[in-house]
Amino acid sequence: IFHRSSPQMLPLLVPSVALLGLVLQPPSPAARSVRAPRAGRVLLGWGPDPVWSDQSVESIGDAGEGLKAITIDAALDGFGKGGQYLQIREPGAEKAGIFAIASAPGASPLEFLIKEQPPSDWSPGTGWLTGASAGAALEMSQAMGGGFLKTDDALEGISTVLLFAVGSGISPIRSVIESGALDGKSVELFYGARTPAMMSYTDKFAAWEELGVSVTPVISQPEGTGWEGCTGYVQDVAREKGIADPKATAILLCGMKGMAVAIKEMAEEAGIPEERVLANF
Repeated sequence: IFHRSSPQMLPLLVPSVALLGLVLQPPSPAARSVRAPRAGRVLLGWGPDPVWSDQSVESIGDAGEGLKAITIDAALDGFGKGGQYLQIREPGAEKAGIFAIASAPGASPLEFLIKEQPPSDWSPGTGWLTGASAGAALEMSQAMGGGFLKTDDALEGISTVLLFAVGSGISPIRSVIESGALDGKSVELFYGARTPAMMSYTDKFAAWEELGVSVTPVISQPEGTGWEGCTGYVQDVAREKGIADPKATAILLCGMKGMAVAIKEMAEEAGIPEERVLANF
């Protein structure tokens, strides 16, 4: 789940982020007063009506070039699966953004990986949030979506799970890794970024390996960076490596549309059924 203001602009949802850009209206002074949770009409066309609660940024810091790690210390109704998302808006704004939850269900505080998005003709960008300081006010909805594994038997008969993420699309993938939902499976993550400086969560790779996830970072523009690992695109690296048992393999992915299309084509070529290629929306 990347962050845009309309379904047509959501790549896979949700990062590139994988999703990005909010369409917001300036808040009125009255809107900044403390309010109890309240229902609101559907603003983005995704999921149920949001039920807004007043929250604030607990912490904010750099998480890679053009990316911010933001935490919100709040209880979240309906959050039980990796890959779920929610809506966040500036207090009093008419429009909200959709953001994937990066932390695992039950973890505290809530964590998000948000791409810095400049203003455009259709959106003022995410600057109100990525440029905020600790303590900044915001309005947050309940958790939405069914995550990657929408049914209890989604991985029945599956022994291998391939994870694909690019850019801030690693956010919901991180959530499902740390949720424990993939325990007992052979799991490999192919995580792509343009440059090493744009890759987030590198400090978590060792912990993910300890959870049984083999991590393969892939850089698409390595020139001048000193990068010595895999280069190109995640789907090409995975294709070259090969898929040993397609019928017992599932794919979870989050990224831009082009990547998703390429991975679905790769899966089809390998013999992985279409219903085993899972997105988080």
